[in-house]
Amino acid sequence: MGGGDTKEHHKVIIVGGGPAGLALSVVLGGWHPHFSESAMLRQRYPQIADFLQHRPGSLLDLDMKALAASMSPVDLFRVLHHPRRLFETRDQIAMEFRRAEPVDYLLLSQEEVGGLWNNAPRNLLTLSPGQWMEFAFYPLAQYAEEVGLDIDVNALISKTDLINYYHHIPERFEQRASMRTQQRVTRIEPHAQGFLVTSRDVSGFADDARPTRRGPFPQPHTVPGDAPTHQFTCDYLVYAAGQRSVLRRLGVEGEDLPFVDVCYDKSADYEGERTLIVGGGRSADWAATELHDAGKQVTYAMRQDRERHWSLIDNSHHLPYYARIAEILKGRSPQLEVLYDTQIMRIEAAGDGGFATVATNGAERQIEVDHVIKEIGGRADYSLFEGFGDLQLVEKHDNYRFQVHQLKTLPHSCESIDIPNLYAGGYLAEGLEPVVISMHAATYAIAADILQKI
Repeated sequence: MGGGDTKEHHKVIIVGGGPAGLALSVVLGGWHPHFSESAMLRQRYPQIADFLQHRPGSLLDLDMKALAASMSPVDLFRVLHHPRRLFETRDQIAMEFRRAEPVDYLLLSQEEVGGLWNNAPRNLLTLSPGQWMEFAFYPLAQYAEEVGLDIDVNALISKTDLINYYHHIPERFEQRASMRTQQRVTRIEPHAQGFLVTSRDVSGFADDARPTRRGPFPQPHTVPGDAPTHQFTCDYLVYAAGQRSVLRRLGVEGEDLPFVDVCYDKSADYEGERTLIVGGGRSADWAATELHDAGKQVTYAMRQDRERHWSLIDNSHHLPYYARIAEILKGRSPQLEVLYDTQIMRIEAAGDGGFATVATNGAERQIEVDHVIKEIGGRADYSLFEGFGDLQLVEKHDNYRFQVHQLKTLPHSCESIDIPNLYAGGYLAEGLEPVVISMHAATYAIAADILQKI
């Protein structure tokens, strides 16, 4: 157990500055939801409108545990924010936000707020309408109006517009002073005051290579050895580090050669013609399509079988980039070869590029490459928790090959059933569907539980 009373103490520490941690920071920072009469809510969910219309004060005062007997708090706040999935006007949102006394919290993030969206491919479109990605306290339509952005909030939003929205929030809601970026949390331990959090300053994480070569943020084995260490204590801890806090590795010879990238950003990064993409998820599909359309010779290798890949493509034609990859594959473009049921065996250097040996259904072949791009995803890092005993995890999947190991939590609060006063933020909470329209609603269940305990 950690000891001593000289550590910097806060009532709450949020680990992770992605959409889950960012939303919670604003609510804990004093922006509380109140019920606001909405014609759309009353039309579609009259029982909810009747339940809330005579309840003055913050919705964070609701008895979430009692509520959960009939309706999940996450579902309640999702409906209040999105009484219908199509956005028409801001007054359809059945919440208004008023300033209240802030909680003493600190948000720690290894990069700028926005989480994995900081590192998504440059031109990527989301899977969801822009307004599904917004926070209820700051509708995307309001943001667009304030900054002069011409955008259809019901259309798919580009990565660039989305990350600009997230980056705008700390100053817009006066929370920057409670956030410390470039801090990678390396250990979380029990402490007499609750939790002891150790982080390392990774602001010096850089080298001469492209960010796609070294990785967008430090991995456990790449944190600079001389990085300054900081320690904090807190009564309550929200773990919102996301499902990709540790990038997966192939575990093969040659994986760290100079022509092997850990992620994809844009086609202009690649001067050579022959590119091998390793993956099978959404970002890999995007990279394969964009590089093909940039004139590259692309080999796309994935472990999954053809049926699983095509099931996703066939169900996703409403998304322009899935319509495009279907067109390329059905047209049998000679510039794109897809290898299913394939594993990478080793990578070797030769000249400015090299060779990748792959095995498809056990049969090996060698592919000449200028670049190898790994888009193999990541995992949530629970190894940071030391001295608590085992954490119970459950595996969650969605229809887009997204998977995450979620913490077992109480349904009304997202609090861990194993560690009191530890909360799982975002997709890390048990049962939370990996869809952004649901994820943001978990903010209020967590904030309510913490505030009521305080």
